[in-house]
Order: sequence, then C-alpha cells, then structure tokens
Amino acid sequence: MDLRFLNIALPAGESFSRGIMKTDLIKRFLILLFVLFLVPGCSEKEEEKPKTFEDIIAEVVVKPEPAEQESPWHKERALKIGVVAPETGEQSMIGVMTINGVTMAAETFNSSGGIDGKKIEVVYVDNKSEQTATTDAVERLISEGVVAIIGAPTGWATFAPVHYANESATVFISAGTRRHIGRSGPFVFRFSLPGQKAAEELIEYCVKKEGMKDFALVTVMEDEALNISSFFRVAAHKLGANIKSEAHIFSEMDVPRAVEDIKKGLPQDAVIFAGSTSSALAFVKEAEKQGVRLPLIGGEELYTEEFLKGGDAVVGSFVYSGFSPQDTTEITKKFVDSYRKEKGESPSIFAAEAYDAFMLIASVIQDSGSTMPEAVREGMMDVEDFHGVTGRVSMDDRGEVVRSPYILRVVRKKNGPSFSIVKTPHG
Repeated sequence: MDLRFLNIALPAGESFSRGIMKTDLIKRFLILLFVLFLVPGCSEKEEEKPKTFEDIIAEVVVKPEPAEQESPWHKERALKIGVVAPETGEQSMIGVMTINGVTMAAETFNSSGGIDGKKIEVVYVDNKSEQTATTDAVERLISEGVVAIIGAPTGWATFAPVHYANESATVFISAGTRRHIGRSGPFVFRFSLPGQKAAEELIEYCVKKEGMKDFALVTVMEDEALNISSFFRVAAHKLGANIKSEAHIFSEMDVPRAVEDIKKGLPQDAVIFAGSTSSALAFVKEAEKQGVRLPLIGGEELYTEEFLKGGDAVVGSFVYSGFSPQDTTEITKKFVDSYRKEKGESPSIFAAEAYDAFMLIASVIQDSGSTMPEAVREGMMDVEDFHGVTGRVSMDDRGEVVRSPYILRVVRKKNGPSFSIVKTPHG
C-alpha cells in the first residue's frame, strides 16, 4: 500500500530538527488512525475494548533513541597490528620484503618485553596484488580489531585501505610508498623518504661541500622521473645553483640527441639525472662516446649494483637513498647483521622502512599506554626525533614523515666502483 500521500510539509519558522520531530509525530498518528479505522478487521478486534486517547498517544509518541554506540575513535583495540602485502602476484617481491621487515621488528620488540609484558600480535594477509583481495584483507583486519595496519608500498596495498581506515578509525601507514597519501584522512600516514627534502639535501651537499654550481638536467619520461626532476629543479633554484642545459629522453633513440643538448651548456659540474639505472647507463655510455665526462646526481633509483657496472664513467656520481645497509651506526648495523643472518641477504629499503614503521607504531602504543585509535593517532602526530634504522624521524601535520636521506658517492676501489656513504640521516 502506498502511503506517500502522508508526506507533510515542514511548518514555516520551525527549526529543522524540531520540525522533523513534529512531522514524524503527525505521520505516526495518521498512520495509526488509518490502521485502526480504514483497514478491514482491525476496528472489529478492538470493539470490545476501544483504545483511549492516552493509548493512542502512548503508541505514536517519539520514543527515545537507543544510546549511541561507542565511537570507534574511543574504543580500545586488540594488541594486534595487521599487514596488507602481496605475498603472491606480480608485486610479491616488494610484499615479501615488507613482511620480512615487519616480522623482524615484531620479534625484536616482543623479545624486549613487548608492552607491559604483552606481545604485539601481527596478522599478515596476502592481497595478491589485487583490488578485491585487498578490500577483503582490510575488512578482515578491521573486523579483528587491529590497532593499526601497515601496507606494502604497492598500488592496491597503499590506496585501497585509505577509505576503510578513516571510516573505522584504524591507523593506517604505508611503508615506503612515494605517493603523498598522508593528506587522505586523519588516520592515514606514510613512512618513506620525502623526495623534495632528499633532493634539496643532496644538491646542498654538492654545492656547499663539493663546490658544484652549474648543472645539466636530464629527465627520462618514466613513471617517477618527472617528480624527481621537479624536486631537483626546485632544489637547484632554492640553493642558487644554475641549470645551464636540459634534455628529455623518451626512448633509447633520444639518448644521442640528449647528450648533444647537454654539450651546449658546457662547462658544467655534473648532470642531474632523473631516470632509471638502465637509462643512466645508456646515457653515460653515449656521453663517453661523444667525449663528455660528467658525474651524475640522482635519486635512489641509481643506488643499485647495476649502476656500478658503468665503471669509471660513474665514478664521482652522487645519489641519495632512504636506507643503506652500509651504515655502521649501531642501531642500523644491528638490524642489518640480524637480517643477513636470518635471510641470507642484505635488507632492502622496503624491509627497512617496514621495520621502522612497525617500531614507530609500537613505540606510540607503548608511550600512550592505550590501543584506543584516537590516542594512537595523536601519538603518531606527535612523533618527534624517533630513532629508527633509517634515521631520525618526526611526523608533520599531514601524516608524512620528516627525515633526511643517506648521501652516497661512487668511488673507485680495487675491485671496481663502489658506493661510499658521505652523510647519514642519524644526525
């Protein structure tokens, strides 16, 4: 039966809430009258004992709403941290590194006493590098009442949880992503090296410590290269350095022309190179062929063993990185040695940042003395000078970490070119 004819306009001058209450009261009253007097059989059942006016009012009066459920912001959670990472699928390598870092951090933290003697349980869920699997994983972790979720720095594991985290008041931190997701809501954080700060500190080192002033800028049309190029451009301008020539590489065929464009700006101190290792090696090989010998300045894409295969052509180059297993600082060396002993290899930046992300959350829970989402969130926002294996970390008001990069130089050694740390982020 269609009862839409009972819609009643809000009386003029009424506040919205009071008007709605009155309207609802009138609707209920009319519906009751309709049932009592118009629906066949109903009035006959009540003939023996007619309803009084007080009975009718008692039935249609607006009853108090049940007490509002406790806000998820202020409800204690289980002492659990969830991890969403692809153990299978196309990005499984990154996922496994993330899991390795969290696993080692949990073992280290719990073996040191945990939180008041209680161990933090870690719940791992394979999102298989898929959207549906990621959604299911996040919903499962939230239903289990985890106090926080750590996401691998992969597409789905970074972006899919954001909405669910904010809606359920669950702290979420992506370990290692370059996407600025910290602005995506009050419970979303990012643990990774800030690119702009890294570029500025590298250029500052080259200008102030190495006396460099004039640069060429080469940008490869690759995924992250455009961002890196813009970081270096801003950094050079800020520090009073000159970009005397510029070139863009769209494909391997553009490399010879890019070198020719750079030659027009000579003399120059170095080439700021925004691109992958393979692109960088193709560039220095062609530059050497054309008689140009300039060191490269680049991001952590160039911090690879493959880059060192460029031989003498890459000696003198500088790169920044969010982590270096060569660091001999006590906290980092201990982590690296333990990781090598357990995994048989050096930890990657993904493992290191996942390790620090767990340790940061654990320390916040410990310091706040609570697993209440609001308390943990506030603790995250107040992080200042946390000492991790990747350096000293603070958190800004957008949920982004503030920390410095490692700066490394390629030097010539007996067995060939090697990276050497010239500046650490430990302070």
